[in-house]
Amino acid sequence: MSEASSVEIWLWLLMVMTPHNPKTALILSQYDNNAKAAAEAVRDGKIPFLSEEEKRRAAEIRSGAVQNVLAVCRENNVAVISLDDERYPRLLKNIENPPVILFCAGDISGLDEAFTLSVVGTRFASDYGFSVTKSLVSSLAKLGAVITSGLAVGLDSAAHRACIDAGGRTIGVCGCGIFVDYPKGHGALKQKIIEKGGAVISELLPYTKPSGGYFQHRNRIISGLSLGTLVLEAGEVSGCLLTAQHALEQGREIFAVPPHDILDAHFAGTAALIRDGATPVFSYIDIVRTLMKNGSLSDYLRKMLGENKC
Repeated sequence: MSEASSVEIWLWLLMVMTPHNPKTALILSQYDNNAKAAAEAVRDGKIPFLSEEEKRRAAEIRSGAVQNVLAVCRENNVAVISLDDERYPRLLKNIENPPVILFCAGDISGLDEAFTLSVVGTRFASDYGFSVTKSLVSSLAKLGAVITSGLAVGLDSAAHRACIDAGGRTIGVCGCGIFVDYPKGHGALKQKIIEKGGAVISELLPYTKPSGGYFQHRNRIISGLSLGTLVLEAGEVSGCLLTAQHALEQGREIFAVPPHDILDAHFAGTAALIRDGATPVFSYIDIVRTLMKNGSLSDYLRKMLGENKC
């Protein structure tokens, strides 16, 4: 442990504690976010609340296993970005229980100074949902917004594509390992995201298969990367609402597109968000004005937007 580099220590912690484990954040806080001290305490059995499985992994996982993960990432041009890396996005670092490691294919530089917005929506979208997604995201991308979404079938994918088509930059957050072809057939979209200056990221080990629980935790990253979250279209029970809930807990703005039909159950989720205080969005300008008003946008973007008379 004493000879390991910083990223090796962080990765060992991830492999022992597993992703999105709140115990990891607690242990790090007890050791002033010193990964080496935290890892040594885990390894030496000084943490009383570890499970038997966590203790077993701490005893069994060795440097070779860590090096294997780093090697496969290096061979595939995937960056392994630890919580103390200067490349780690500041907004994401400030959420509760941030990812210990980000596996990143592509470029996430500059996000701290960017106009970042999460855009999420149902897998079972209406024509209205697709039309609104293209209109809003295209306008935001042309304004310089970096669009974050979850790569899912439906409006998430539509948001990524609309951003790319408008010449924008987009970040896709996986609910599986970064080398897993999920959603099936989205490899071309992921590659396009990377080619156009964006990134595909995951907190999961590279070959981790998708699981329902992972997507719930993935949603905190989508919202955590952004100044606000826009929900395009969502039913009463939807993962999009979980993303909005994370955004609320993270102190970020929540936006929602007004329903096309207030009697249609497919729009019940967005209707509820607006009823509970989300900003209704009739134009991209509604988002810009809200973020300018609350001070979320940087001075540089304020000037730019002012020059564009938004």
